[in-house]
Amino acid sequence: MKIVYFFCFIFIFSACKKEATNWNSNWEIPILKDTLDLTNYYNDTTLSLNGSQIDIALSRTLLDIGLAELIKIPDTTISQQFQTVFTVNNVTPGFTFVNSVKTHDLDLHDIQLKKVRVKSGRVKLKVYNPLNTDVLYQVELPGVSLNGQSFIQNFTVAAGTVQNPTVSYETIDLSQYEIDLGGAQGLEFNKLQSKLTLKTDPNGPIVSIYSNQLFKYEASFQDLVFDYAKGYFGSAILDEQQTFHLPYLDQIIAGSLDLPNLTMDVLIENGFKVALRGQLSSMQATNTQGQSVALQAPVIGSNFFLPPALGSWSTLQPSTLPLHFDANNSNIENYLENLGATQNIAYELQVNPWGNTAAGHDEAFPNSRLKVKVSASMPLQFSADGLTLQDTFELDIKQDLNKTHVSSGAILLEATNAFPFATDLVLHFLKDGQIQHTVLADAQISAANLGQIDPVDGLQKKTSKLKIALPEAVLLHINELDQVLVQASFSTLDPTTGLAIMQEVQANAFLAFKLKLQLQTNVRP
Repeated sequence: MKIVYFFCFIFIFSACKKEATNWNSNWEIPILKDTLDLTNYYNDTTLSLNGSQIDIALSRTLLDIGLAELIKIPDTTISQQFQTVFTVNNVTPGFTFVNSVKTHDLDLHDIQLKKVRVKSGRVKLKVYNPLNTDVLYQVELPGVSLNGQSFIQNFTVAAGTVQNPTVSYETIDLSQYEIDLGGAQGLEFNKLQSKLTLKTDPNGPIVSIYSNQLFKYEASFQDLVFDYAKGYFGSAILDEQQTFHLPYLDQIIAGSLDLPNLTMDVLIENGFKVALRGQLSSMQATNTQGQSVALQAPVIGSNFFLPPALGSWSTLQPSTLPLHFDANNSNIENYLENLGATQNIAYELQVNPWGNTAAGHDEAFPNSRLKVKVSASMPLQFSADGLTLQDTFELDIKQDLNKTHVSSGAILLEATNAFPFATDLVLHFLKDGQIQHTVLADAQISAANLGQIDPVDGLQKKTSKLKIALPEAVLLHINELDQVLVQASFSTLDPTTGLAIMQEVQANAFLAFKLKLQLQTNVRP
């Protein structure tokens, strides 16, 4: 619909920008010749052809989040260390003096994970050697595996001292690694095991290990994003208010619009194997005049519930819930006809509203998504009464009045209109945001229903010729003027009664126009 309302502006703006190309005495300068229609918008999920009728089919996604947004894992560092309580003398080369497994608890608040798969992220390993010979470090994460192989990393760390241990680093990409967080018996959650094995250099000297020597490693997990998870995902509440703006509607400054019977559906889609509670708290539309209309319906402010998705991996079937709005259960027509350029939506979503009822069997897959979609459809027909749109463009034209200069002129427009509305055009010339001069077209672009049916294409169309004068007063102060405010007023009037009536847009409707610039020059030697 917004395309229909706004297309008349395009050629006016183009004319304003091209006005300064040539200043010749008593010439009519062709500026623009073009045809505007809706064919570029068919089948783009906005407009579609249904026989001779155009249908508006709006389908937009307001929310689309996956596992990475649902479960955010903070960067975590685990460490393991070894220090003898007494001195060990005569340690032979190649002697294994540490072989220890440690279990680490991950702090994920109320989230309890048993298994995950890493979509992206890395682990940064850091090992310290205080011994005066090379030490072979083997760091193993028993629950972390890739293609069935456990994560193992070997280091040979050069000799160091207690005061200045040698430090070695390694960063490893964990993409596609699977992590078992079930602990040693696989029955727990948020448990990560590590195994540290230390061996003296097989080719090194005999050494002693003293009680003040600390051998350790650190594993820092950074930027982990999961694409699979199993466990209990907590019961956090996502409570948000979003504000967004609809293009073109913010340029409507006056008038009214009547639309045919409308329906709208808000579809909630739960692709996680977890119960979901939600609430559409409010929807409010505010137009450019500051008038707000809140959507009213029984479902607004009421809780709704969705069961977990079914299946797994390639067989996953999301659960869905449509919230339907029509004239019988809401004020949807008043809501949409308010032409709200600013839309405010408040919603609330909560997984596991009753707690861990699935006994730790929540599950999410790479294609699991939580979505909120809005869809509406209607024939492209409407009734408009003085619906006025405006936009402002910069103006930068200079001339020397003491030399040859343009003293007056006009924009000449010839338009063939196959759309069902008439259009009145007004130009305001501004200085520092204040209107200095106003010029009106001497006629309007007539609606198609005042014309005749063209036997060639079967369209009803009407040709109009109009003139927008640029008087001497405008050109006299043109150096001071810095903006042009263009207003277009649309109406679908009955030619007999003069009242606004419902009109349907023809399937192949278009506006063809020719634009010329007529100038008169004051010639000074």
